[in-house]
Amino acid sequence: MALADSLGRHLRDGLTASPSLPVGVVFVLMVVLGIGMLAGQWTVVVYGLSFWHYLIYALAFVLRAVPLPVFERDAVLMKGVSLAAFAAVYLTVMPDLLSLLFVGVGLLFNLSAARALGTDRTYYGYELASLPPERITSFPYSVLSHPMLTGNAVAFTGTLLNAEFRADWWPLAVAHVILNLAILVMEARARPKKLARPAAIAGQPWLTAWPAGAGLVAVGALLAGLAGGGIVFAAGVALATLGYGVVLLAAYAWPNTAVERRRADEQDGGHHGKR
Repeated sequence: MALADSLGRHLRDGLTASPSLPVGVVFVLMVVLGIGMLAGQWTVVVYGLSFWHYLIYALAFVLRAVPLPVFERDAVLMKGVSLAAFAAVYLTVMPDLLSLLFVGVGLLFNLSAARALGTDRTYYGYELASLPPERITSFPYSVLSHPMLTGNAVAFTGTLLNAEFRADWWPLAVAHVILNLAILVMEARARPKKLARPAAIAGQPWLTAWPAGAGLVAVGALLAGLAGGGIVFAAGVALATLGYGVVLLAAYAWPNTAVERRRADEQDGGHHGKR
C-alpha cells in the first residue's frame, strides 16, 4: 500500500509540477506513432528524438530556475529515449569488436562518474538545489576532470569505428560528440542568466495546463504521419517540434514551483534541520 501511494504521488507530481514531463511523453509517443508508424519515416524519428536532453541540460544549467526533481525527470526521460533510439540503429549492424571496446570504455567512465557524484549532483544539484560544494577525488575524477561528458564523447566516437554503422549514421554520432563537448564547454564557461517573465503569463496558470502543448505536438505529428512526405510532412514535424520546444522553454524559464514546494514540505514532515 505504501509503495502504491508513493508511486501515485510521484506520478501526480510528475504530471502537475511542470508541463515538460507530460508533454515530453506525448511528444515521444506521437513522434513514434505519427512519423514512424504512419509515415514510415524512422530515420526522422531517430534524429527527432536524439538531442532533446542536451537542450534540457542547457536550459537547466543556464537559467537555473527549474526545480531539481522536474529537471531530473525530464533529463532521465529524454536521455533514455535518445539512447534507445541510438541503440536501435547501432546494435542492429554487424558488431565490431574495436568499436564495442571504445563504447564500453566510454560507458565505464560515464557510469563511474555518475556513481561517484550521486544522482542529485549528476543532475546539477549544486546549481539547482544549492547542495554544498564537494570535491570528488575518487575514480574516474582521479583521472579526468570531466569524465562523464568525456566518456560520452569517447563512446559515441567509438561507434564510428564500425564501418557499417558509420556509412549510414555518421552524422548522428558526430552530432552527439559535438553536443557533449558543447555541454562540457557550457559547464566550464556559461554563467547563470535569468529571463524576464512576460507580463501576459505573470500568474503562470497556463504552465500547468499542459494539454494545450500536448495537443499542438499531437496535431503536428499526426499531420506529418498522414502526409507521409513533402511540405505538409515537414510542416507537421516543425509544428510538433515547436510545440515541445516552447513548452520546455516556458517550463525552465518560468517554472511553477508550488507543487515541488508542497512535496518538499511533505517529505520534511516538520523535521527541518535534520538533513
